[in-house]
Amino acid sequence: MQQTRGRPRSFDRDEALRLAMQVFWNKGYEGTTMADLTAAIGVKAPSLYAAFGDKNALFREAIDFYSATTAIGPMNALKEGKGMREDLHNMLQTSVALYADPANGKGCMVVVSAINCAPENAAHAEEMTVRRQKKRQELAKRFRKAQEQNELSADADIDGLADFYTAVLHGLSLSARDGVSSDRLAGTICHAMKALDAVLVTPKKKRVVQ
Repeated sequence: MQQTRGRPRSFDRDEALRLAMQVFWNKGYEGTTMADLTAAIGVKAPSLYAAFGDKNALFREAIDFYSATTAIGPMNALKEGKGMREDLHNMLQTSVALYADPANGKGCMVVVSAINCAPENAAHAEEMTVRRQKKRQELAKRFRKAQEQNELSADADIDGLADFYTAVLHGLSLSARDGVSSDRLAGTICHAMKALDAVLVTPKKKRVVQ
């Protein structure tokens, strides 16, 4: 088939995506060259083009791969249903484990890989903004559910909480990128949880749902 011309018989597409993901994660979209990608994946340029097209297409696939595999843990933790506080705490801890893992690029790939792009690559920066906004929406959805289930006070600012914890996640990502230790990042989580504690409904304060 035309699309497989020049591709080694042993080519593993998922492994190639994983390796490309690591390059983009570490160097960012603008800092990554096709030479970087071919060297990391261990194939010649014609094979890479045959499998993925150009650098733009490979970056999009690498981001999708990241979201569907490496980065799925934190959002799964948020939806575990163990209670609002435990779910949020587990999500933040899982995020720190991901951001600070020496086997990965530092920080969150969606946050750090396309912050500053040339005008011709602005679509990548815009796509990362959309993905970050989706995570904020998932946080708001989880907080709203907790409020409906009488875990959060009736006057809790759901949008404010979603904005705050989105900012916390971005801060943890950039701090990990800067080399802040996991212990210090864990300390940040402890302080961040106080914002939720302030609006949690304790057993004695539980309101009667009409």
